[in-house]
Amino acid sequence: MTTDRTIVAVTGASGRVGRAVLQELKDDGGYIVWALDQTLPPAGLAQRGLLVDLANAGAVYGALAGAHAVIHLGAYPSTAHHPGEQVFVNNAAACANVAAACSALGVKRVVYASSITTYGLEWQTRNGGIPELPATESVSQRPDDFYALSKLAGEQVFTLQANEHDLHAASLRISLVVGPDEYSQRGRPREDRDASAGLWSYVDSRDVAQAARLALEHLETLGPGNHAFNVSAADAHSRLPLSEVIPRFVPQLAPLAARLTGTSPAYSIQKAQRLLGYQPRYSWRSELNEA
Repeated sequence: MTTDRTIVAVTGASGRVGRAVLQELKDDGGYIVWALDQTLPPAGLAQRGLLVDLANAGAVYGALAGAHAVIHLGAYPSTAHHPGEQVFVNNAAACANVAAACSALGVKRVVYASSITTYGLEWQTRNGGIPELPATESVSQRPDDFYALSKLAGEQVFTLQANEHDLHAASLRISLVVGPDEYSQRGRPREDRDASAGLWSYVDSRDVAQAARLALEHLETLGPGNHAFNVSAADAHSRLPLSEVIPRFVPQLAPLAARLTGTSPAYSIQKAQRLLGYQPRYSWRSELNEA
């Protein structure tokens, strides 16, 4: 295919974040988008739709041939509906196949959907604590289930390919994702129950899509390597300040939580704001019309 526009292959294109990414790239108008998944996305969001099993290396190579960049979202999203071992094997294999195909085909830009669960803050809290709140990308990663471990393995796969094959990658460490039609249930604030694994963080799927597009646009200037970015909303998923909520459920973090005043979230997005121009556009407060 001959074109002046960037051809972006989006894996996991039919999922909650995938559909938002397709819409973001369509609205931008500067891309030709290939949607890769095991089911086809809604019509009109991509110029090409391919049914691809990301665990099949040959299928991945064939699907990515001719692409200029990849936004890799395809994964089992938790251990809720699959055994943890299966989640790890599936997600890690998908990353390995995408990374290997990119290296073989000369695709130099990859945006990878990682997760804030890789920090394992709940585990770290029980076993010595963490150094800072809000947590930045410098906090050590200590995953405490197979899903989080699979996401960390994916980051390491893309770091390896970046070091060995001059790949430009961005790993987006994404908070709990809420779709625009999910605020009445999934999007309601959660300060009345223990949400310590994610420290009451969340992000709208449309803001994840914004972050993915911005990362794709900035990868050349960021240079070779795998660059990590927290991707969360600008506020916490709580009506009460986290300085009040966190001590109720995670008392070990009370001294650090004291600095989280007002609506401040537990994860810092300053790096994404500074280097990518990321600015969250959606909040549960406005989506639920609550002050």
